[in-house]
Amino acid sequence: MRMRKNRILKPGHPMVIFIASASRSGSTLLDLMLGSHPQGISTGELRRIQGFALEDKQLCGVQDEDYPLTCSCGAPVIRCAFWKKVEEEFGGSLRETRFRTQAGRAWRAWVMALYLALGGSILRRIAHVWPGLMREIRIGGNCLRLQEAISRVSGACFVVDSSKSIYHYMLLHLANPETLRLVVLVRDGRAVAHSMVRGTRAKQWMSGPPPPFVQAARQWARTTRSILLLSKRTGCSKRVLTRYEEICQDPTGVLGELLRKWRIPPLDDPFHQGKGENHIIGGSPSIRFEGPVSGIQLDQSWREALTQEQLEVFERVTGRLNRKLGYS
Repeated sequence: MRMRKNRILKPGHPMVIFIASASRSGSTLLDLMLGSHPQGISTGELRRIQGFALEDKQLCGVQDEDYPLTCSCGAPVIRCAFWKKVEEEFGGSLRETRFRTQAGRAWRAWVMALYLALGGSILRRIAHVWPGLMREIRIGGNCLRLQEAISRVSGACFVVDSSKSIYHYMLLHLANPETLRLVVLVRDGRAVAHSMVRGTRAKQWMSGPPPPFVQAARQWARTTRSILLLSKRTGCSKRVLTRYEEICQDPTGVLGELLRKWRIPPLDDPFHQGKGENHIIGGSPSIRFEGPVSGIQLDQSWREALTQEQLEVFERVTGRLNRKLGYS
């Protein structure tokens, strides 16, 4: 696949800011805050767009039966005026084009290991004689073409994609590394594991043993380790590590530093509400359907909710990784 060298910060040739994180780490919040910039646009978890267009939860990878498969404007994707314009500009069907891998866990692990060991340049050359890998890279190319269409329709110079999956980011990076910027978003693993099993979410886990909290802690650890490892294949000038807690405590400072790193004019107000309706796919329904973000309150409920036994189990399972990220 030939690599395209996109011009940065021009509508139609956008910078793509990809947020990689474990679930329940604040990716939707950060997506909305970055997308409130006059030169940017939020898209949410863009890799799920085909499943949303087909209203197919299995294709979306959604387990929650009550999860709404609509654009954040409230309309189904195929009837949303914004996404209809994007589809026309894209020049292909959102219902028929693949934007998300269907590969199994073993395949993904094998390709990520090769990417980590060999790097993107060698893996791109290998793809010319490995049809399966080329098909996967084309998924990344489809997403980048869609982001270009979004940029042309909206006039945005950068597009925010909070698809979270580091494997998906790898496919984008293999398709065209020049246009991408990576935000590695982390949150205290104890807070993430607690959020993953809180309320009705506990039903989404296998009945133990081990209990849902331990399963959630292990999943957080696997996802976070993969993100930290694979992100090293993106140059320091094109990646940044950001903590959810720091965003909540100093949103103006953290976002300003991130935007300046990539030569985007910073926002005086990270909760700028001068833009119109959002058209976001996926993410946290409690945030994406609320409209513009007006403020942040750091969720520390896990400190009182987790038992001493759960804290000790978390420490045994993945405490070392949590401390490595700066969480005591």
